[in-house]
Amino acid sequence: MPGPSTPRQRRRDSDSTMPFPTMAPEAGAAADPGTSVELTQKLLAFVAAGGLQPGQRLPGERALAEKMGVGRSALREALKSLNVLGFLEVRQGDGTFLAASTSNLLPRIVEWGLFLGDPSVEELVVARAEVEVSLAGLAARNADRVAVGRIEQFFSFMELAVRADDVRRYTEADISFHLAIGEASANPVLSGVLVNIRSLLRTWTEQVLASEVKLRESLEVHRPIVDAISAGNEAAARAAMHAHMTQAVAHLHAAHLAKTEPA
Repeated sequence: MPGPSTPRQRRRDSDSTMPFPTMAPEAGAAADPGTSVELTQKLLAFVAAGGLQPGQRLPGERALAEKMGVGRSALREALKSLNVLGFLEVRQGDGTFLAASTSNLLPRIVEWGLFLGDPSVEELVVARAEVEVSLAGLAARNADRVAVGRIEQFFSFMELAVRADDVRRYTEADISFHLAIGEASANPVLSGVLVNIRSLLRTWTEQVLASEVKLRESLEVHRPIVDAISAGNEAAARAAMHAHMTQAVAHLHAAHLAKTEPA
């Protein structure tokens, strides 16, 4: 296998009785809903794990409380929270439904999981950063000229979006840039991880650009990455991506901190 400095060689509504995972405590154990935020997190994970489709009805309040192992009054508060956040629709006389407008639940789970301080979402953020650093190094080592050309192309799309001050186009190009690096790594397992968390990539980018980072600033953090990969410099590519991810994680947390601070 060539070293970092050697030339590359390659290159519908349903019934409320649908099965749900049971989250009640073991027999004899006391239910401990924790804080209202913790219960809201639990209910959010429960809804996501239950396989509901947009517009589908949740189990009845009593059944849902039993499945989750919490009291009905505590459950009502969590349901109200998710209703306010837009995940659920409460229809008088009909029950509670997953919002019909929720075409893709994962980005919103990621966004609100970060907002609520869900540790599993925090772990996902850290995992994304680690995977990205590895993929950048592998791309510098393994990418052929076609793969490098795709990375450079998406970077040029980012430049065009900056000139037009178009956040939407920049976000799309940014995501494609990172996915192209994954493809260029020649490691389908690691790159598959990135593809599977693309909703996180979108939410992350949108949150940061909305409050913390200007487009030009974001672009310039990406430039050393594409330069190192184009040069086939594995160590520099890893270092550049590590710097980008460290900064991006800090910006993401700052963006959510700003949301939670009183005006």
